[in-house]
Amino acid sequence: MSNFLVFDLKVIDSPQAGLGVARCLKSLGHIVYGADDTPFVTNSDLFEKTFVIDELRSLNLDNLLKKLIQIKEIYSIEYIVPCYDETVILFSYLKDKLDFIGIKLIAPGLDSIRAFRKDNLSNIFSYVDLTTPETNLVTSLKEADKYANIIGYPIFVKGMTKGAFPASNRYELESAINKISSIWNNGEINCLIQKAIRGKYINVLLAYKNKSIVAYAEMEKIGLDVNGATWFGKITTSRNLFNSCILLLENTNLTNSIIEIETIKSDDGKYYVYEVNLRPPAWIYASALNGLNFFDAFLNVENKTIFNTNEVYFGRETKEFIKDISDISEFSNLQYYTKGAAYKTNNLKYPSELML
Repeated sequence: MSNFLVFDLKVIDSPQAGLGVARCLKSLGHIVYGADDTPFVTNSDLFEKTFVIDELRSLNLDNLLKKLIQIKEIYSIEYIVPCYDETVILFSYLKDKLDFIGIKLIAPGLDSIRAFRKDNLSNIFSYVDLTTPETNLVTSLKEADKYANIIGYPIFVKGMTKGAFPASNRYELESAINKISSIWNNGEINCLIQKAIRGKYINVLLAYKNKSIVAYAEMEKIGLDVNGATWFGKITTSRNLFNSCILLLENTNLTNSIIEIETIKSDDGKYYVYEVNLRPPAWIYASALNGLNFFDAFLNVENKTIFNTNEVYFGRETKEFIKDISDISEFSNLQYYTKGAAYKTNNLKYPSELML
């Protein structure tokens, strides 16, 4: 068994990915430590110990490395698992230093992060049988209004790393741009305008190791909030996007990691990729409860792919696990919400600034 340090226990909109990852690892018998930028006092049965590492938001990289060295020396940490987009960027930026101190990072390298940015997805998917919604980077309200009228409403206004707001007219467009700009860019407009596609939200979760997909599952979003976070979904047995993922990864420099590809299957059957999350999602634990633990495959499987073989529903933070579709009624009146705790506020710094 190994010792893991799992980040991002509560900084992202619930359901939290860090807790799902920790549960996956704990169920395999691994020793799990947790870390976040502010104190975390619940789930004491899940973590051996939790650490406050405020350098995640101050970007004091020297202090961050000192803390990691101390934690490794005392608690024999072998792996770091970042579970939030900005934290993935931060540790990928430090990967060489982590290699030097002997900690393995379960996340892609910076080259992959740059390649899979939202504004570059059309280039990444240009050679596979997938497409991306019409998207354009804008730096002014006038430019945004012009492009929205060209592609036609409804549209989404998206931050470069995090955040998405729908808009069906110019008034909502301006409101969404102001939200994104104030949250992430201190009022400066630098965001994406993306055509909204009608259809089913289909996510792919895969574990990639040594140039091979060792675990694969597809999930349909059923209940989601305004940011697209999944509160209720169905893990399916379908493999509709598997061959496309193989072709995609054969033509990228993705390193060993667990990632999520988010798509919309339009009414005419075409798949549109609108986001790639280069870290595990919260529903990873629902998959583990359903018999496919992605960390088990990532750590132990070689030269073959483990597929999901059971269709199952899951809800909320995946604590309430629904194995029988007859139980779906209790979720019919759920009120979905988002705390927005991950959003950039005040003078906090975010690792994506390192890539500018």
